[in-house]
Amino acid sequence: MTVPAPRTLALSLLAIAAGAVALPAQAQDLIERDDRFTLRLSAFYPEASLGLSTEGSATDGTETVTFGGKETAKFGNVVRPRGAIGFRISDRQALVGNYYDYSDDEDFAYGGGDIGGVEVPALTANGEASFSLASLNYEYSFIRTDAFQWGIGLGATYAKLEVEADASTTPTDEVPAQSESVRWKRDGFSPGLHTRLTWRPHERWRVGLEGQYFDTSWGDFLDEDGHFERAGLVVEYLVTERVGIHVGYDWFRLKLKDNYTATVPADEVGLNPIVVDGRAEAELKVHGPMAGLTFRF
Repeated sequence: MTVPAPRTLALSLLAIAAGAVALPAQAQDLIERDDRFTLRLSAFYPEASLGLSTEGSATDGTETVTFGGKETAKFGNVVRPRGAIGFRISDRQALVGNYYDYSDDEDFAYGGGDIGGVEVPALTANGEASFSLASLNYEYSFIRTDAFQWGIGLGATYAKLEVEADASTTPTDEVPAQSESVRWKRDGFSPGLHTRLTWRPHERWRVGLEGQYFDTSWGDFLDEDGHFERAGLVVEYLVTERVGIHVGYDWFRLKLKDNYTATVPADEVGLNPIVVDGRAEAELKVHGPMAGLTFRF
């Protein structure tokens, strides 16, 4: 199987980075640095999965039944833009910003057929999931040495989550053609937590680990209970004093859960109204390699 070019580039540069960091210090050129502004522009090559699960009970007041199920839809790798900025206010203070998104669609088809003497129509459907996130955080470094720096921060995060689906069926002798569309979108702001660890084994090299977290109850992004968490790793090499290349890996997950209650009339079949109580959960995971250019001033 042919490995996609962006993933090959990421793996190759990571191997080069690991080898260069291990070189003796005398084999590397020293550059005195006092960077105040950093910009990273990357090609992000993620894949995603959207998991949906539900469980609950239904009762007509006399009898009660329980139900449950779980499905996961997987979306393939696509190249997406990825950006990060950093502005150093002082030796221990900085502003850190990140932007990334994901968007992909999948086609589904069912050929139909005869089931128990009933002709089931063929079904075609297309679903698209998109997610974008932009954050800006104030960071204070509690540890700062020539080689290591660790800071934590607090900031604002803008998030947008959108799901679209279109489905249609072919006509049969008993059932006419039908079509249905579903649109669901949420966006808003939330305060978030941020942490970052940087290791500088040499003036030309940087290895960074970064994490973010926010709870959906902190802002106005979603009414559902849940949280967002993200972790990213980046390895950077300065080719010149101001321009470098970097590779890395990014992972983030959004988990949502909600309780629901519904009453379904059943007069037409001679039953009491059916009361349904349940719990629904959704989990969106996006992860993949990235590679790009770094500019330091």
